[in-house]
Formats: sequence, C-alpha cells, structure tokens
Amino acid sequence: MDGPPLVLSRALVVAAFLVGAALSARALAGPETPSFREQAACHKHREAGEHVQAAKRCEAAYDALPDLPEALAARGVMAFDAGYSFRDAYDQTGEVKHLCGEIRLMIRFLNYLDNRVPPDERPYDRIDAKKFLDAARNDLGTRSCTEKPPEPEPEPEPVTEPQPAPAPTIDIVQPLPPAPRRGLKISGWTLFALGLGLGAWSSAELAIGEVNERGRQALIASVPGTVPASLVDQLEVVNAAGDAANRRAIVAGSLSGASLITGITLLAVDAHRRRKHRRLAFVPVTGPTFGVRLRLEF
Repeated sequence: MDGPPLVLSRALVVAAFLVGAALSARALAGPETPSFREQAACHKHREAGEHVQAAKRCEAAYDALPDLPEALAARGVMAFDAGYSFRDAYDQTGEVKHLCGEIRLMIRFLNYLDNRVPPDERPYDRIDAKKFLDAARNDLGTRSCTEKPPEPEPEPEPVTEPQPAPAPTIDIVQPLPPAPRRGLKISGWTLFALGLGLGAWSSAELAIGEVNERGRQALIASVPGTVPASLVDQLEVVNAAGDAANRRAIVAGSLSGASLITGITLLAVDAHRRRKHRRLAFVPVTGPTFGVRLRLEF
C-alpha cells in the first residue's frame, strides 16, 4: 500500500502537526515544554528565510521530545519539519552537511519506529521517511558526510589608506511635488461650455429664420392678386436672410453636438484616471502556538 504523494507532504505535515500538537498537549505539559519552544523558534526562522537556523532549532525540538507514546504524533511532525528545514538549508547554501543532517535524522526516526512502535502502526510515517532518506542520498551522490571541507585561504591583510577629507555638505532643497495634472478636466469643461454656447446660437438662428419666414408670408398675404415687382425684390431679400439664418443654425448645431460629446468624453476619462484601486488579501500563517491567523494586506 503506497502512501500519499510526496508533493503533498507539506500540506499533510502541517495538518498532522496541528492535530498532533492538540492531542499531545496534555501529556507534554502544554506548549511551554522545551520541545515546543524550539519548534516555535524553528517556525520563526523559516518564515524569515533563515533555513540554517531553522534546521538547528527543529532538530533540537525533535531531540527534546520525551519518549512517551503520547508524543509519537508530535515526533513524526517534528521529524518531517526538521527534514524540510535541512533540505531548504541545503538549497540555500549548497553545503553537504545539511543533506547529511537530513539523512541522520531520517535514520534516527526510522530506527525509533522499528524499535518502539509496532510494525502495523504509523505506516505512512515509515513510507515518507524512507522517501526523504532516498531523496537525500540521491542528492548526496558520491559525496561523503565524513569528508572535511577544504581549508579556506587566508585573507590578505587589508591595507589601511588615509581617509580622505570629508566633502563639504551641501543642503539640497527638494522641489515641491508637482500639482496633479488637470488638463483633461479643464478641456472637458471648456468644450462642454462651448457646446452649450453653440447650441444657444443655433437656437437663436433658427428663431431668426422662423421670423423671416413669417414676415415673408405676411407680405405675400398683404397684396391681393399679382405681386408687384418692387415687392418681389423685398421678398427675395427676406427669403435670403432666412436661408442664411438656417445655414448658420445647422453649422452651430453640428459644432455644438461635437463639442458636447468631446467634453463629456474627456471628463469621463479624467474621472477614471483619478479612481483609486485597493487590494485586500487574506493570508493563512502558522503561528508559534500551532494556530492559524489571518493577515490583511492593502
């Protein structure tokens, strides 16, 4: 029977760690025991990215566990947590001693299971510990844990040079931050007001054309029969004035519509640029007392 995939070991270890801590709290005198204090310190170093220190504290937490049946669940959690810390320390530094620490700890844990636990109990702990051990030995390859690292070359003695005279301090006055640009807003309101003015002009020209048309109709109605030549010239002047007013009304109306649409568009773009966005995230973080808390990020 095969165990859970190794890629899910972190999630399973965290879950088992929380359950194991809760079950063994009574037997181990609570989270103030030396083992639990070392485990809390290991977690703090891991969250800070200090994996070398985390590996040392996790191994110390494993060593400080009492040899009690109630502590078996916590022992498995701390063993795998220390194994992850040793592996992260090796990835961070490339030093073989961290791989050797992982190998030694997995061998100790497997020996404890073989000597103190019945064979039919904790099968997944045995499978996962064997996988950890095989992976560490594969990464170790032909290297040996008994080899001494090469001695570092002595560093040359630093040559003391005369300190240069300090440069004169110059107070630099920082310029005031530039005021936020309001070009789009000003242009939008200007075009909007211009559109309203052109609309008013178009309405006035339409009214003038209507007045001329009514005057033309009144002149025609005032003369019975055939219209004399002198009145025809007057009617043509009135008709030309009305046509000119209508043409000006059409031009002003077109310009008014274009100005209004452009002004409203510029105002909308300016409002969209000034809008602020915020982000809210909930991040689960394991605490030093084996709980889970939520952190807000803005």
